[in-house]
Amino acid sequence: MNAWEQVEALRFPGREFDSSTGVARFHYALGDLVLTETVDFGAPSVAHPALERVLDLLYVAASTSYYKIAAPKRVELDGVALAEGALPWVRALFREGLGEFAYQNKLEYVLDLPIEAKETAEPPAWVHTPSGAPLAAVGGGKDSIVSMEALELAGLEPVLFSVNPNAIIRGVMAVSPQPVRTVRRQLDPRMRELNAAGAYNGHIPVTAINSLIAVAASVMHGLGPVVMSNESSASVPNLNWLGRDINHQWSKGLPAEAHLRDALLAHAGLQDAYFSLLRGLSELHIAGLFAKFTEYDEVVTSCNAAFKQRDASERWCGHCPKCRFVFLALAPFTGRERLLHIFGTDVFSDMTQLPGYRELMGLTAHKPFECVGEIEESLVALRLLTEHPDWRDAPIVRALAAEVPALPTDAEVDAAFRGDGPNVVPPRYLEALNALGSPR
Repeated sequence: MNAWEQVEALRFPGREFDSSTGVARFHYALGDLVLTETVDFGAPSVAHPALERVLDLLYVAASTSYYKIAAPKRVELDGVALAEGALPWVRALFREGLGEFAYQNKLEYVLDLPIEAKETAEPPAWVHTPSGAPLAAVGGGKDSIVSMEALELAGLEPVLFSVNPNAIIRGVMAVSPQPVRTVRRQLDPRMRELNAAGAYNGHIPVTAINSLIAVAASVMHGLGPVVMSNESSASVPNLNWLGRDINHQWSKGLPAEAHLRDALLAHAGLQDAYFSLLRGLSELHIAGLFAKFTEYDEVVTSCNAAFKQRDASERWCGHCPKCRFVFLALAPFTGRERLLHIFGTDVFSDMTQLPGYRELMGLTAHKPFECVGEIEESLVALRLLTEHPDWRDAPIVRALAAEVPALPTDAEVDAAFRGDGPNVVPPRYLEALNALGSPR
């Protein structure tokens, strides 16, 4: 028997927060093994009654990094008491947020993982709607850049935010004149050793963790709502397994956003403290808006391979699903010369990319386990490229156009740019986004 199979539950021995330094420590127990995560927010500027309760939620969200080590068959919320209204979020966090992890490791029971709450907390005695400057999460790609620009141009004076920013993210934030706030998150240093010893590994709902770090930072400094840049396609699953939808981007999707907003209100008394500005838009719509801002061409990237480099010397690997999709999404709006300058390579001239593009078009397998758009969006982009003088004769474009059963109709193309998908964006922020105009 694998040693990890003997661990019966993930437990929560307790957490600490030093209000003078802004350092939080979260402890997690897997049998006799106790692991500690550290999050350094920096010294708080204000005291707020909601802070400790936001940290409760963060304590639970960050636990998914440690749950996956042994994948025990239950979670015991023994060291943290949440309001009853926050428990649906906890169940979804583990059962859906770890769906890809369960699928890849063939751990069926995770989809129905028991969450044992030994006690619950009373709902907070307050309801607070953050009204200060928005805290805008920056990831280094086109989406957060569109949000940054929309907020800035509308005079909402965003504070740019990142957890453990690397050279890419710092470079993107440096283009903007807006102030920056960062937080340092450190996993228990024994994690690498445990993985090398045979611990389980896989995808976790990291956006849920970073979102709550952002909400805590906002509360600590008297700022406004946390503004994310997750789009409509994040809600679309990659595949169905055992009757359940498995979504690589679950923690970026609308259901996860709704769960977290409910938990923030139920447990921390925070209303409208968190939303995604781009929720109602398609990836293509966002790509068209990004194309309006050339000043980020030298620093933007969405490539995960680039994010693993210390110096970000190569911003695009040019061979991964994200590189393929972003190249596809931007091509109709930037033209060939500008896009080759951004990427440093012509992906559409490399026929070894064809199998990857077939996946994006839904011709083979399932949508890659990556943050890429819907199959329908890829097909719309292809239709636009077949009509674009810079791209219609590109080898990849010609090959795909010959293979897809049918290109999207005019109505289907128009639908990709309506920008009216379900969202919970407050009116003043929706006005800021709409002020950027049409993507085409």
